[in-house]
Amino acid sequence: MYKKYIFFLIILCLSAMPFTNIASANFENDGEIDGNLRSTIVQELPAADVSMVIRNLEGQIIFNYNGDRSQKPASNLKLFTAAAALSELGENYRFKTNVFMDGIVKKGVLQGDLYLQGKGDPTLSMNDLKELAAFLHSQGLKKINGRIVADDFYFDQKLLTPHIEKEDQSYYYAAPVTALMISPNKDYDAASVLIEAKGNKEGKKPTLHIEPAKGELIIRNEAKTVAYGQPNTLKIERAFGTRKVYITGNLPREQTVREWIAVPQPTKQTMTLFKEALKSQQVDYTDTTFYRAVPPKNAHLIAQKQSVPLKEIMIPYMKLSNNSISNVLVKTLGKEVKKRGSTPAGLKTIKKYAVSTHISIKNTVLDDGAGLSQENRLTAEDLTELLYKIYKDEKWFNTYFNSLPIAGKNDRLIGGSLQNRLTSPLTNGRVFAKTGSIERVNTLSGYFIGQSGKMYIFSLLVENQEDTVEEIDHIITEAARVL
Repeated sequence: MYKKYIFFLIILCLSAMPFTNIASANFENDGEIDGNLRSTIVQELPAADVSMVIRNLEGQIIFNYNGDRSQKPASNLKLFTAAAALSELGENYRFKTNVFMDGIVKKGVLQGDLYLQGKGDPTLSMNDLKELAAFLHSQGLKKINGRIVADDFYFDQKLLTPHIEKEDQSYYYAAPVTALMISPNKDYDAASVLIEAKGNKEGKKPTLHIEPAKGELIIRNEAKTVAYGQPNTLKIERAFGTRKVYITGNLPREQTVREWIAVPQPTKQTMTLFKEALKSQQVDYTDTTFYRAVPPKNAHLIAQKQSVPLKEIMIPYMKLSNNSISNVLVKTLGKEVKKRGSTPAGLKTIKKYAVSTHISIKNTVLDDGAGLSQENRLTAEDLTELLYKIYKDEKWFNTYFNSLPIAGKNDRLIGGSLQNRLTSPLTNGRVFAKTGSIERVNTLSGYFIGQSGKMYIFSLLVENQEDTVEEIDHIITEAARVL
C-alpha cells in the first residue's frame, strides 16, 4: 500500500517540471548566488570542515565548495551500497532460507539430520520459522531422531564490520552479521531483539515484552517502578562480550522504554528460536546441542522461504538507514559477484560498480558499506556524480529515488530520517535525500527542488563538529531559495 502512495507522491512533486533535456538556467552561474551559498556555509559552520557540491540534471556542477576533498560520509555511503546492490543483484532479487533433510522419515520420525540453511535474509522472522515448522508437521514429521543443524556458511565468520567501537557493539545499529539471522519486526534490524519495559506497580519490577523472543539472551531485570512524575533513569544494556542483558534504574508508573539490543551470536539465536518453533508445531526432537555444518550433497531440499524482492527491502533500508541490511548487502554482493561472502569482497564489488559507471574513486576509502566506520572517505563530487548517473542511466532509478527519505513527511516509511526535518515551505516534500550521522559527522546527499521548480542534485558533508543537522538544513533551505 505504501509503495503506491510513495510513487504517487513523487509523480505529484515532479509533474510540473521537465525531467529530461533541461537547459541550465542563466542564474546558475550567477556570482551573487554562489557568494550567498558560500556566505551561508561560513556563517552556519565557521569551525567545521565542509564539502558541498550541487549539480543540475545535466550533470554540470553549478556550485562547488571543497567538493574534491575526501570526508567521512557516514550513512551517505549507503547511496553507493544501494546502487551496487540494485545493479548487481537486481530489483527482484530475493534472499532464500532453505530446509534440508538428510535421512529417512519413518512413521513420522526423521532418522537423520535436519538443516536450516541461511543465505543472508535480513527479513527472516519468528513467524517465518513457525511457518517452516508448520509445513514440516503438515508433511507428517512428528519427531527428529538426529541433529538440528545450522548452515550459515554463505557468509564468512567475521561477524562485525571493521572498526566498530566497543560501546556500540551491544546495540542494533552495530549488530553482528551472519547468513542466518532473525529480525524482530519489519524494520528488519536483523540480529537484534526489541525489549520493551513498562512501569507497573510502584515498588515492583517493570513488565518486559521481548520481540521476537529472548532466545539465547539472559535477561536480568533489576529495575524498579516508581511513582508517576519521578525521574526516568531506566537503562537497557547488554554487557560487553556476553549474552547478559541488564535492565536497571527507575521507571515511572505507566511509562515505557524501548531498546533494540544486538544478539552476540545471531546464528545460535536463530537456531534456538527455530527449535522453539518446531516444538510449537508439535515437532519433537531429542538432541538440543547447537551444530553448524553444510548439508551433504545427497540431502533433500524440502522447504524454502523467500524474502520480498530487493526493491521492497530498499524502503526500510534507505528510509530508516538500516545498518544491518547494508552489511548483508555488502556480503551478498561479495558472494554473488566475487564468490566470497565477506565484507572485503563486497566492498570490491561496490568499487567495481563505481568504476563501471566512470566514477572516480581515487580519493575513496571504503571500510564498510553502512558508513558506521570513521575510516570511510568519499567526496561530494563523487556522491553527486553517482546520483546524476543513476538518474540518467539506470532503469532502476525510480526504485532508488523512491527509497530516499522525503523532507517533512510524517509517515516514517515515507519521510524516514527526514520526517521532522526541512519542514519550511521551501523544502517540505521537496528534498529527497539520504541522511548520515556518526560522532562529529553529519551528512545529507540526494535531490531537491529549487524555488524555480527545477530539480538539483547535491551532497553536503560536514565533519569535526557535533550536532550540525540544523545548520545543514539551513544551508539546503538557502540553496532551495536561490535556485
